Amino acid sequence: MLPSEEPLSSALPFDGLPNRTRSESLGNIRPTYIKRVAIELAKLYPNEFTADFEHNKKMVSELSDVRSNLMRNRIAGYITRYRQRLAV
Repeated sequence: MLPSEEPLSSALPFDGLPNRTRSESLGNIRPTYIKRVAIELAKLYPNEFTADFEHNKKMVSELSDVRSNLMRNRIAGYITRYRQRLAV
C-alpha cells in the first residue's frame, strides 16, 4: 500500500450506523417452498393454527405429509410468525 493511500476500512462511513446486533438487523431468510407450504396450510386450515409453535408443530404433522422433523419445524415456525404478524 502506498503511504498516501488511506485504508479502505477507515474510508467507509460506518461510524454513523446504529448499534444493533446481527439478529436485530437481519430477518430470517427461508426457502420459498417452506413459505409456500406454510401459507397454503394456514389458508386451507385457518382455525387450526395459532401463535403457539408447539401446537402448530403437531398440526403440521397431522395436516401434511412432511416426513422430516426439520422441515416440519421450519414450516411450523413460519406459520407461527405468520399468525403473529396477522394478529398485530
